[in-house]
Amino acid sequence: MTRALIPLLALILAGCGSTQSASQFGEVPIVLPERLSADDAGVYFATYRTYDEGEGVELLVSREGDADFRITDRPPSGCITVLAIVPPDRLVLCVDEVILQDDRAKVLAVARALQRGYTQAQKEPEEALSAITAEVPDADRDALAAELDEAAPVWTAGQPYFGAIERGPGRDSSVARDAAEDH
Repeated sequence: MTRALIPLLALILAGCGSTQSASQFGEVPIVLPERLSADDAGVYFATYRTYDEGEGVELLVSREGDADFRITDRPPSGCITVLAIVPPDRLVLCVDEVILQDDRAKVLAVARALQRGYTQAQKEPEEALSAITAEVPDADRDALAAELDEAAPVWTAGQPYFGAIERGPGRDSSVARDAAEDH
């Protein structure tokens, strides 16, 4: 292959898949609530199906520690709510306010990956359960299945799109909206 074709081939291959390059933002730690629940399905599904990598991030799931991204029922000080997991605000994705200001594209990439993960988990609950048990082998699949049957419809009930939040203090409703418009 001539050297002149290598850049052309790279450009063609880059356009074949995702909206971002697989390593544009790199690893992104995300902290989930302490207890495993069906409300985690979209996160695990996003990593299982590599929706995260398709958006240029690699979500690193944890249940403890510090991270710029966290799913919680009580965002800590300095963590801005950008996406509702369980509306209106029973469970939300929040992001460190500095990251939101300095790296909005990364925040949008995470939001898009989660929107796709949760939306597909609603459509494919058995696959969502497989995604969870692939990462958490000792999880009680039957209990999670029953919980998922109840939880999944709530994620989008009455919402124009997954993750929609209202404007207000400590919130940035434009992230979920912009991520939904990108897809």
